[in-house]
Amino acid sequence: MEKLFEINVRITAFNQVKTEKTCVNFINFDGDCSAPFFEGSILPGGVDTQKFEEGKPGTLSARYILKGKDAEGRETCLFIENNGIFKEDGSIETEPKILCDNEELAPLFAGRLSGRIREVDCPEHNRIVIEIYKHKSQTVASVARIRSSGAI
Repeated sequence: MEKLFEINVRITAFNQVKTEKTCVNFINFDGDCSAPFFEGSILPGGVDTQKFEEGKPGTLSARYILKGKDAEGRETCLFIENNGIFKEDGSIETEPKILCDNEELAPLFAGRLSGRIREVDCPEHNRIVIEIYKHKSQTVASVARIRSSGAI
C-alpha cells in the first residue's frame, strides 16, 4: 500500500448514550490536511458515530468534507465517508470512500482505499491522525497522469 495523505483531526465535542448492552459515541471534529497534491480544512459538521455492542467488535462511521486547493491552486473539495472496525488489539482499520470534485485528483481515490487511525500525544487537546492508503496494484495507472503533471 502507498500512503496518499494524512488528516489531522481535533475533537470539538463528545456525546454518549449508554444502555445495558450498547454504547454509542457521537464525536464532532474539525481539522486539516496538508499533502503534496492538496491542502485544506475540514468544514463544520464533521462527525464520527461509534457503536459498541456487547459481543461484537466496535464500529465507526465518519463523514466530513475537506475544502482547499490542489497543487495548482484550484479550489477542491473532498467528501470522505470512513467506515471502520475496532480491532481486538485496539487498532482501528477503516475503508474510506472519497469523492473529489477535481478531475485531476479524482483518479487518486478510485479503487480500494484503506485507512488507519492513530492518537497523537498532544496535551492541549485531543488530536487524532487519519492515514489514507491506496492499494499499490491500483496506484500506478490511476496516479501516473497526475504525477506527470507535477501535482504529486
